[in-house]
Amino acid sequence: MELSHTERWILSNQFRILQLLDKDNAEYYAKAKENIDSGYELEYGSLSQYLDSDVTTEDECREVIEILSMFDALRYSYDNLPDKAGIGEWCIKFAGFDGNNEVKQMAYARYYCNLDGGRFVHLERGDDFNSHCSVLGRYRSMLSEWKRSGRPHQLSKEEIMRITKTT
Repeated sequence: MELSHTERWILSNQFRILQLLDKDNAEYYAKAKENIDSGYELEYGSLSQYLDSDVTTEDECREVIEILSMFDALRYSYDNLPDKAGIGEWCIKFAGFDGNNEVKQMAYARYYCNLDGGRFVHLERGDDFNSHCSVLGRYRSMLSEWKRSGRPHQLSKEEIMRITKTT
């Protein structure tokens, strides 16, 4: 990992502040500051060991929010349908994301839904947002159909059936 002179200066100052504020870990922060001040690039990784190197991109975050919004619209619309015949309630439930293969999406959905005291509070959460099976392909297909409808929040029975592909 390479750091510019400015980045090293900022980090050095941050470690100095932490050294003064956190007396219990002052020695660790002093060593970290020395590492940065001296420019020991090989050691930089140890300073950032708690940072996730696999970021969730802006597009991935927006996709999760759109999926949550779509399921919110499906739930609201389904609940307000006078005739629900032909639509299995399971079709409109948000199951979460797969904890093995869709980890970034699952973690971001969990984070986003818990912001500000809770968002999308009436949506199903699966097993703490874990669907235990891959669902992203299905969600993307549904999302494409929902977008074709103009992303409405009041869907007709026919639109719900088209989005969920129930007949």
